[in-house]
Amino acid sequence: MANESLGASFTVRAAKMLWHFLSFLVLCAVSASSSLTGLERRNSTGLTTAVTWDSKSLSLLGQRVFILSAEFHPWRLPGNPNLWLDIFQKLKANGFNAVSFYVSWATHFPTSTTNGGQGDFQAGTYRDIQGFIDAAKTAGIWLIARPGPYINGETTGGGFPGWVGNIAGNLRDNNAPYKAAWTPYMTAITKIIAKNQISNGGPIILVQAENEFSASTSHNIYMQDILDLYKANGIVVPTTFNDQHSGGSGNFSPDKPGTHVNIYCGDSYPSGQVVSNYYSLHMAAAPSNPMCLAEFSGGYLLNWGSVAMGGTGYEKYYNIATGGGQTNADYENIFYKENYAQTTTLLNLYMTFGGTNWGQTMEPTVYTSYDYGGAIGESRVATPKMNEMRLQGLFLRVARDLLGATLMSSGTNYTTSNLIHTAELRNLNTGAAFYFARHDTSTSTALTTTQLNIKTSTGSLRVPTSGTLTFNGLDSKILVTDFVFGLNKVKVLYSTAEIMTWTTIGTTDYLLLYAPAGQTGETAIQLANPVLNLSAFPNVSSRFANGLLTINYAVGGIQLIPIQNGANNLAVIIMDKNTAKTWHAPILTKTGTFGNFFSVGTNDTTLVGGPYLIRTAAISGSTLQLSGDLNGSTKITAIVPSTVTAITWNSQALTVTKNSTGIMTATATPPSGAPSLPALTNWKVAGSLPEISLDFDDSAFVTCDQTTTNYTNLPVLAGNRVLYSQQYGFYGGNLIWRGHFTAVGTETAITTTVQSGFAGGYSAWINGVFLGSSQGSPTVSVTTDTWKLTASMLRKGQDNVFVILQDHMGIVETSTSSGKEPRGIRGFQIVGSSATFSLWKLQGNQGGAAKTPDTFRGYLNEGGLYAERIGAHLPGFPDTAWTSGTPLAGGGVKTAGVNFFRTTFNLNIPAGIDMPVRLSITPSAKTSNFRVQIYLNGWQVGKYINNIGPQTLFVLPAGILRRNSVNTLGLSLWSLDSSGASLAGISLVSDGTFGSSFPFTDYVTPDYADQVKSRPGPTVNKPM
Repeated sequence: MANESLGASFTVRAAKMLWHFLSFLVLCAVSASSSLTGLERRNSTGLTTAVTWDSKSLSLLGQRVFILSAEFHPWRLPGNPNLWLDIFQKLKANGFNAVSFYVSWATHFPTSTTNGGQGDFQAGTYRDIQGFIDAAKTAGIWLIARPGPYINGETTGGGFPGWVGNIAGNLRDNNAPYKAAWTPYMTAITKIIAKNQISNGGPIILVQAENEFSASTSHNIYMQDILDLYKANGIVVPTTFNDQHSGGSGNFSPDKPGTHVNIYCGDSYPSGQVVSNYYSLHMAAAPSNPMCLAEFSGGYLLNWGSVAMGGTGYEKYYNIATGGGQTNADYENIFYKENYAQTTTLLNLYMTFGGTNWGQTMEPTVYTSYDYGGAIGESRVATPKMNEMRLQGLFLRVARDLLGATLMSSGTNYTTSNLIHTAELRNLNTGAAFYFARHDTSTSTALTTTQLNIKTSTGSLRVPTSGTLTFNGLDSKILVTDFVFGLNKVKVLYSTAEIMTWTTIGTTDYLLLYAPAGQTGETAIQLANPVLNLSAFPNVSSRFANGLLTINYAVGGIQLIPIQNGANNLAVIIMDKNTAKTWHAPILTKTGTFGNFFSVGTNDTTLVGGPYLIRTAAISGSTLQLSGDLNGSTKITAIVPSTVTAITWNSQALTVTKNSTGIMTATATPPSGAPSLPALTNWKVAGSLPEISLDFDDSAFVTCDQTTTNYTNLPVLAGNRVLYSQQYGFYGGNLIWRGHFTAVGTETAITTTVQSGFAGGYSAWINGVFLGSSQGSPTVSVTTDTWKLTASMLRKGQDNVFVILQDHMGIVETSTSSGKEPRGIRGFQIVGSSATFSLWKLQGNQGGAAKTPDTFRGYLNEGGLYAERIGAHLPGFPDTAWTSGTPLAGGGVKTAGVNFFRTTFNLNIPAGIDMPVRLSITPSAKTSNFRVQIYLNGWQVGKYINNIGPQTLFVLPAGILRRNSVNTLGLSLWSLDSSGASLAGISLVSDGTFGSSFPFTDYVTPDYADQVKSRPGPTVNKPM
């Protein structure tokens, strides 16, 4: 029977492979013929037509849409889910129309379902995926769901819960125990995704299967299992895959035989010179699909110790011109436009908001900040990079002919200077074309002038016909031909200035153009009988002949040129690029399921200049209602219909003036009263390592009695017990090991091999005597150390206790199917006698993953330090019996060990003000080896390692940071040196104050009183 089943299975698979191959040949033939006209048949999953696609782009609800997506992870905005909407609104306001998000299995399934574990998607927590989805829809953001099971993402285990490594066999493979592990999670998350698809009125348009995964026979079976589960649980939108080979291998492509997703995507993080072969790789891998980059560099990753200490580390990027990794606005201008030039119409920027690796959510290569150099900083401040994205996003929103365009050719032969590279994309159906021009050496800082040879509906031209195009280093331009816009279907024959956007307001079509200040532009518009008066514009000239109005201009400031064309009104607005970056085109809020997303066939926006951020815009009667944020007193300029006579900002009426062209101006002022930040004083302190005492009662600790392991790739090196913390239910945070043995008296040393992950460290004691520490290295995951013993340290013929305090740096990402890595003691041996350890005890976070007292913050929030177990990091903990002491000079820790410090402070931030706050730690000399964990109102929001760095600034997340009630700040200070340690300085700093419409509230979460019954009774330990 088995052989017959195998034969039948082979026959079915062979038939499927033949079918896919024949389909591929047919598809190639269809694509070859259809490319002659630019028309292609739309593809669908066969389960919905809400999302369709061809080789050019996605269509949503029947309209082609460029997907400009930002990567943003729910759990990395620690604690407060109310702030998800803040990020979504900032993304929407700055050009993005989609968000790609991972879901971390580890945060939702702390224990195995085979042992009775249940999925946790608790409302009101960072695990509330439904709340995340709802916030996206409120903002008008499409979603691309990436649930895994494996996600990578520099999070602990690559998204796998700690217990997954305990199962037998490979992970990410066709392995029955692994399938039994992931199926409950994927079933639960897929059902949430399914009910929120666009076909059900939700914002989810795509669902990714697995992540960055190489194909093989067994992997095909695993991937097919995921896809089958998706379909069984109601996923009807297209499935995607993110190929780590940047589009080269075609893993799971629909144009390759075997298991496949609907839309295949590449993955790339270039620096220095642009990568110019995405298009050729894509055409080789998935020609039937639109060009998709599921991950492209929105910043770059930094590792422990990677840069000089200061800030979060991400402030230290190199300049793009030197070939380094900076991803500033110049990078966006060049690299992202290069992607569009290679026909990309689905682009996701990883990360756009990186956020924070709080608690034990990080994996070993990364530290607390996951800022990533993204366009929105870790403290939620929109950086200048967002202004560049707004310019690009607004153009991509209205350049609909680009979404059906074909790459015709590229090279240096389009311009009169061979220093300039140009790609020509042409819509063969409409005739519109887009010329993407940049320096051939993309990092060039040279000033180069040239002219461009173009093809238009009226023939070939060299433009500008008067003057030249200027590329003043690190520059890129998108030049259009036969670009149709507006209510009156006006055609721009060509423009050497870039288009920001267009919109129709009242009966007037507005076209916004920009170029760098000091440059010139030329725009030719086909009109029947234009009338314009340029007397007020000394830097603008025009000529009209044969139905073509050509406007030449010097760029600087803002110039609005009204043009009458018969019964039609037209206005051309010319801005320098820096001015354009202060303008917005918010979509006017409408009713209906997708009222905040787009309107098919129209561009219902208003034009507003000035504000730092516009969250919403609506016209109600005669009033333009704006909400958003200000970074100071701001002049607001708005272009509105003639019926609008008033403006409100955050519900406050403004004093306005309005001229004859419909431009309104007003001044908006943010609320006053931002507080000064308090000094951090009045610290209380207690010792937090009683476990090194010989007489400490460890009977409540977990007994480590296992002798076998499924971590067969990293077996036990020495000793008669398996001391891997995952096998005992501890998956992160500090670990405390206590080994008992009866001394013979001749023991000379204890040798230990400890696996902590990169930058990990540990300290060792025998009978309360400090032996030394392994200090940690950013490039070392495991160390073997020999701790020398003397006779005076030992208790001959009696119980001796060997203690290790280990810093668990997170579970390694499982990039390969077999790549499991334990945390704990991989080898232990007593040297000099026949004595052996008779008992090992282990303590991690209180209750482990299964019975953590803090189910709200979750098991990844705490570690095994005594202060954490008793709840000393929580608000309301009774510390009256603690002594006064400071973590600064004169206090700290006097010897090797751990002290825990607590203080409180108030902010009193007024309503209407957003005030991002960070905690600043002044580094001590790097020769001082100590580690600090930072707790704000019970949340572990940072880990500082003095001798490694780089991070010295730690975000205190809004909401968790209480605006109008007492804040509790806790610090665990662990000295790994016998000489002790102290902080050189600690203070609160602000990233600015913003007048904001966002309804910030204190995020009140469980305190000590809510958990006291499930924690050990606190005793006061003398500071060390």
